[in-house]
Amino acid sequence: MPSPVLIAIDASPASSTLLTLARRYCRPGEHELHVLLAIDSTFAVHEQPAPYTAEELEEYPAACQEQQHADHAVAEAVRELQQAGFASQGCMVAGLPVEAIVTKAQELNCELIIMGHRHLSRLGRLLDPSISAKVIDRVDMPVLVGSA
Repeated sequence: MPSPVLIAIDASPASSTLLTLARRYCRPGEHELHVLLAIDSTFAVHEQPAPYTAEELEEYPAACQEQQHADHAVAEAVRELQQAGFASQGCMVAGLPVEAIVTKAQELNCELIIMGHRHLSRLGRLLDPSISAKVIDRVDMPVLVGSA
């Protein structure tokens, strides 16, 4: 059975760097790649990808747009990995990124987490601590941190 690897993306252009890392360090047939994107729960309209009602589009236009962007990013990442020969699946989760990444990695019994790192100043790290650092502190599996 292939070993699960979690790739935590954020729908930014830097996500392609994480997919490149996964293709470099993982092997089709040996690793099953799971793509995860966590969005703020205030921007989650549906738990699963689904069409929006006219009411939802009118009342929550920003949330609908954000969730559509997230769903599209996950689908594109999965498609790219599958084209490279990997067994791959993905999901968008509403919630705090650290909680979502740690929970999903533990649920899947992952061998590895691949995630990005934002380059912050000291003040920036003080005001908004690193998600990757928080994940590293909470899991007992390797975390490969890519830099954009």
